[in-house]
Parts: sequence; C-alpha cells; structure tokens
Amino acid sequence: MQHDEKTRQLLQNLLDGVYQKQAQSTPAQQDSCLVAQDNQYLGRITDNQYDTNSLLNTYGPYGSQYSSTSIFNPYSPYGSEYGQFSINNPYCSTPPKLFIQGRFIGHVSKNQYVTHLIPADAFLYTLRNDLPTLLSGHVIQSEAEAKQLSGESFIVAGDETFLGKLNPNADDNESIFNQYGPYGSKYSQTCIFNPYSPYGGQYSALSPFNQYATNPPRVFLKGQFVGYLTVNQYKTPKLDPNSIMDWAKQHVSTYG
Repeated sequence: MQHDEKTRQLLQNLLDGVYQKQAQSTPAQQDSCLVAQDNQYLGRITDNQYDTNSLLNTYGPYGSQYSSTSIFNPYSPYGSEYGQFSINNPYCSTPPKLFIQGRFIGHVSKNQYVTHLIPADAFLYTLRNDLPTLLSGHVIQSEAEAKQLSGESFIVAGDETFLGKLNPNADDNESIFNQYGPYGSKYSQTCIFNPYSPYGGQYSALSPFNQYATNPPRVFLKGQFVGYLTVNQYKTPKLDPNSIMDWAKQHVSTYG
C-alpha cells in the first residue's frame, strides 16, 4: 500500500507539471465555467470534448483526476473531501462559483448551508447527462434527485434534505456507516442517529423515530423507492430505522 501511494504521488506530480502549463488563469467574460473562491479557474463547461480547458476533458488540467486544478482529483484543494475550496467538502464555506455565459448561477457544494447552493451531485449529474440544460442556466436542484437518477442507495428526509448513502463502507464520507461523516456522526444535524437533530429526534415531524411522524424519511435502493424509514406503524411500506444498518448490509454493495 505504501509503495502504491508513492507511485500515485509521483505520477500526480509529473502530470500536474504538465497540467499547470496548460491551465488557463482567468475565464473569458462570457465564459460558462467554474471558478474557485481563491480565483483559480476550474474549467469550461462546453460540449467540445477536445477543448483543453473543458471540465469533461479527462486529459485536460480541469478534467483529469491527477491535476491539482481539477474538482475530480480527490486530493486537490478543489476536489478533496477536506479541501478548503472543494465542491466535495460538506463543511466548506468557500466552494466554487458556477458561471453560465458570464452570469453567476450559484455555489457548487456538498455543504447544504451555503447561499445560492447548487448541490455538487446535482451539478455533476447535469454536467454529464444533460449538458444542454446546464448551458441554458438550469441544473437539478435536488441532491436526492441526482442520486436517484444515478441509481444510488440512500435516505432522503421529508423536506428533501439528503440524509446519507446506505453504502456499508465506513470510509465513505457520505455513508451513514461513517461515524465521523455528516450523515453518520451522532453529533451532526443531518444524521438520523442524532437524537437532538430534526432528523433523529423523537418528537420531530421529520424523524424516523417519531411514532406519529406523517412525513418521515424515504429509503431508495438503486434509485428506486422501497419504503419509509419510520417507527410509525401506519406508514407503509416501511423500514425500521433501528435495523436500517443491518438491512443496508444485506441489500447494498460497499461499492455504491
């Protein structure tokens, strides 16, 4: 493992030198693009797959998983779960800005509390699957909807707040199995296991543990609704929140 990590780091350093020479420093006035809040240009949104500056060019400085200026690099400041300017950091207060034809559209982030939020997963789904809609200035606004369309397994609250993936992999930051993540930590406001959060409290109308809740969370398996997560015996179909982790281990792969 240590040898693999050294090899990865060496490869990234070599490729990053190439990407830095290719990188564009500032966007054009009418550009459709992402820009980090440290003013680093993060790529153009275009249907030209050969454009060096395209977000969708996997060999370019903004689309390669090895480039330090790419949101797809899990080790870069713009793509890491811990990056200061990253779309993937659920606690980031300075996420990238999306511009369409020079007009500010919003902040792309997994932090549900930033202003003008464009959920990161919703942005990426639209980028990859409905580029014309994105270029017209529209994007799926619900992270849950994007995950549903992508065929993922997850929980979503009655107010449409994303409450975590059902992936049994405890290293997945978005999984309810990650005790240090935003959906698995008993101290997080978006965790169903936090008895003091709106989504875990015994008396909250949105909580799976409120026996009278009329709007409890919903469970999706591979993009398909399978039931309400609730102890309310009158809601059907339903899954027991006290055994949801055992259920997930039986039905969901650790790879997604």
